[in-house]
Amino acid sequence: MLPEEGVNAVRLVVALLVRGEYEDLETLTEGRRLSASGMADAITGYGCDLISPPEDAFGELTLTGVEQVSAEERVFRVEFPLWTAQEGRSRLRLRLTLTEVMDGVWTAELDGIGA
Repeated sequence: MLPEEGVNAVRLVVALLVRGEYEDLETLTEGRRLSASGMADAITGYGCDLISPPEDAFGELTLTGVEQVSAEERVFRVEFPLWTAQEGRSRLRLRLTLTEVMDGVWTAELDGIGA
């Protein structure tokens, strides 16, 4: 199960995507794996307008992998369905790698956005 701080990291990433703040998200993720232009291309290429998901949607995170890197560091691979104005819950999915580098400190990497 993903700790609440990890869920909060997903909330932040989704909020930045919904607001179209791709450059801020690229800064947050240090541009690893997906650039701001790559994010924009994935969203606009899908052809629907992102909206904020309902709060209970964050309970539907799919944990696709967990790795204990060291005593303090854990890596979580997560998939989360995005929501659009046209579809509600969309086929479009966000794939993230979240790393708990120490108690309460997390980093996020965008692995991909796609259907």
